[in-house]
Amino acid sequence: MDEDDTQQNVEVDDDGSDEGKEETVYLTRHRNSHDGKTLLFVHQAAWQRWLLERYGNDVCLLDVTYKTTRYALPLFFVAVKTNVNYQIVASCVTQSDTTEAIAESLGVLSEWNPGWCPSYFFTDLCEQEINAIESTFTGE
Repeated sequence: MDEDDTQQNVEVDDDGSDEGKEETVYLTRHRNSHDGKTLLFVHQAAWQRWLLERYGNDVCLLDVTYKTTRYALPLFFVAVKTNVNYQIVASCVTQSDTTEAIAESLGVLSEWNPGWCPSYFFTDLCEQEINAIESTFTGE
């Protein structure tokens, strides 16, 4: 990682208990973009990592939402079907929805979850998302 990359494990006490819950946050800013700086933010809590490990090697979903905040940044969610319902197991904000940006965020998640290699991925009919998934998960 260079000086603009930050990865941090954060202890979170969200329910008043003494037991901390680890969350992993990744933030990077690249300066070599044609339009200045780019942004990548990836977040995954320990419970999300556990769900991905348990349910994520069969089917995963990649969903994106646009223009839902003041800033027009795409917000990506990776979700899995659990024994009860669908759960979000990671979230990513990228500067744009290019294949490279999506692949980079999936690559960060893949580094955090080394055994993760889903058999199937559901996504929108979006070439950038499909190409990013195919380039990240090469049939290992």
